Parts: sequence; C-alpha cells; structure tokens
Amino acid sequence: MASPESLHHTFYENAIPSDIEQLLVELYQSPFCVTEYFRIFKNNANLNAVLISSAESAPRHLLAYVIEGKEITVLNELFNIEQIYVRYFSDTIFSKYQFVCTINLNCIKNMSFNSNYPWRLWNNSHDIVIDLPETFELYHSSLSKHSWKNLKYYMSRVRRDYADFDFQIASTHDIDPAVISKIIEMNLLRMKSKNIRSGFTSDIESKIMEFCRQYGSVCTVRLQGRTVAGAICYEIGNQAYLEILSHDPEFNDHRVGQICLLLTVKQMIENGRTAFHLLWGENEYKYRFLGVKQDLFSISIYRSKFFKLLSAPKLAKHYYDYSLRQMEYLVRKYVISNVRKWIISAPNHGA
Repeated sequence: MASPESLHHTFYENAIPSDIEQLLVELYQSPFCVTEYFRIFKNNANLNAVLISSAESAPRHLLAYVIEGKEITVLNELFNIEQIYVRYFSDTIFSKYQFVCTINLNCIKNMSFNSNYPWRLWNNSHDIVIDLPETFELYHSSLSKHSWKNLKYYMSRVRRDYADFDFQIASTHDIDPAVISKIIEMNLLRMKSKNIRSGFTSDIESKIMEFCRQYGSVCTVRLQGRTVAGAICYEIGNQAYLEILSHDPEFNDHRVGQICLLLTVKQMIENGRTAFHLLWGENEYKYRFLGVKQDLFSISIYRSKFFKLLSAPKLAKHYYDYSLRQMEYLVRKYVISNVRKWIISAPNHGA
C-alpha cells in the first residue's frame, strides 16, 4: 500500500488523452469506468480526470469527473478504491477547486470508509457476481445437484423437441442490432406480464447497441429459426457483465432463459473471464447459478460540517425516492402478480 507522501497526480481538464483512456480499461476492467460509457450513457464527452500515481510513477487510479455547480461527481462506478486514494483525491480536488463543496462517488465496492473531511457513506445498490473457475466442468460440478439435474433435463428436452436448436454468439461489430431489439422486446413482454415497469426505453436500447460495438457479446438460443432467448453482455479485461437476460414466454416450459444463461456462462469461461457480474436485481436464478451478492456504496465528502448539514434535504429526498421505487417494485412483483395468478387459477364457481 502506498503512503500519502509517495503519491502525486496529474489533471486532465475537458478531455482525456487517448493514450491515457486505455488506463481506465487496465485499472478497472469495468464497462462503467470507460470513456465510451461516460459518453454514451452519461452524455459526457468532455471529461475531466485526475491520474493518481505512486512515487514509482505506477498509475493507481484514473478518476473521471464532472463539475455541476459546487459539486464534483466521479463517473467511475463498480470499482474498488482504497481509503488512502479517496483521501488524496479529496485533498487534491478541494485544493484545486476552492468553490467545490461536495465530492460524490457512486457504486463503489468499499466496505468501510473514513476521512478527515465530514462525509456520508450509504449502501445504494449491489452486484451479484459468479466467480468463474478455469473450466466449465468445475463450474457445473459446483452447482447444487438439484439445479444441475434440472438444467440437464431441460437441455435434453429442448434438443429432443426442437431438432434445429442452435446457440449462437456474436461480438462487437458482428452483433445484429435486430437481435438486441428482439432480446429487449422479450424483456418488455415479460415485465408487462408481471406488472413490472421495464427500464429499457427506446433511448436506452439505442445506447446499448452503440456500446455493444465496443464491448458487446450477445448470446442467443434459436428455435424454429427465431430467437427465443438471449443475453446481452459486456466483456472487458477478464470480467464479464450481464446487461439483460430474457426469453420468449411461449417457451417457458422449456426454460430457454436458464439454458441460455448456462451456455453463456460456459462461453465466458471459455473466453477466459474470471468473473461474471449479474449486476443488480435480486432474482432467485442469479443465486442458483452461484452468484454472490456484493454491496455497492455511495460516498459524499464535504468541505465542512456546514455543507454536510446543507446536504441533508437532498439525501432525505434520495432515500425517499429510493424507498418508493423499491416498494413499487416489490408490490408489483409479489403482490399484484400473485393476486393475478390466484384469479387465473381460481375455480369458476359460477359455472
């Protein structure tokens, strides 16, 4: 671990040089830490950044950020950063920008934090991660006997019932945009059947298509000449990330979504990935496929106690909005959907 005295930094304002951009890939191996993600999903083309290095000039962190009024927000997400570097970054930012009162970091993996400045840390999301072994045989041998038995059964069944069963993989520029649209369409239909509002709008769909040209990997199951299940993933470094998994409800009985995920995991292992991030959303299947939950945190650091006090209403609104979203999700998923199932399955006493 470096000491504060051994650290130094370089500022890049309004643009990150192309030779420096590659450091974001090498340091973090996260799609949420690359310039293409900042430009496409965050609408930030002109980026500021601080490169923090040790005395030996080895890069430790490259933190991209935007300035909004009196706040600075770090754009990097889903990455590890030790306390010493957050403290150094805070000192550097508050020293350079005298008008800045607050520094925000979102969706980071730190489990604890401390600072000389007033601060707040709270759990705001999670990532469910499968640690991938070197071979698929090691992976499936780690599954529960019940899970592996069911997966083998449905794999055999779908191959028996559909002689044209086909699993396909396409990456970056070889990905057909129409396939991405089909996968998202299947997700929208499935969410609608559960009374859950999907977050995949036409704008998000276009952004996913554009981002996939750089880091995308799309795996699909095809039956009867059409796509019936698909997984849109991102691969960067030795990590893989699941953007969306969906299937055609017409093939529910054949569990084509689970088959697609299993074969996607196999593909990621063969591609040399060491972890498969299933990201947020505590769906039961993620744990069945050996996903382990990792909490993600937000940190706000304030120049003084006065500015921390001023931020209280904003934080309260954040918690209020988050709680409403969670309540709406749970009501739609568990209450409304169960009532609908009960109505559908209830005997027709008037007959």
